[in-house]
Amino acid sequence: MITAGVDAVLDPRADWWGAVWSLPWWLACGAALAWIVLRVREKAARRPPYGGAQGDWEQAA
Repeated sequence: MITAGVDAVLDPRADWWGAVWSLPWWLACGAALAWIVLRVREKAARRPPYGGAQGDWEQAA
C-alpha cells in the first residue's frame, strides 16, 4: 500500500519500478501461505492427551 502511494505521488519512471511496487503484496501472500502450512503441520503433530485427561478447555468448563 505504501508503494502504491509512492507510485501515485512520485510517479517514478524507472523500468524496474513496475515489478517492485507489487513485491510487498506477493511477500504478504507468501507469508500467509507459509503460516497456514506451518500451522496445519503443528496441529497435525500435536498428540491427544494420554488416558482420560481432559483438555484445557474442557477442564475450565
